[in-house]
Amino acid sequence: MTDTNMTETHLEMRWLPVTAPDGRTRMEAVWVEVGQPAAAHSHAA
Repeated sequence: MTDTNMTETHLEMRWLPVTAPDGRTRMEAVWVEVGQPAAAHSHAA
């Protein structure tokens, strides 16, 4: 194993409502850093 010297980051999975272009809303799981606003890490298509 290689020591990458990464800073310790705590990730948490959250379910966020994502509105598709057709107007329908679905729930999508995203990983967010604890303490950061969840919306900043959305990766919806």
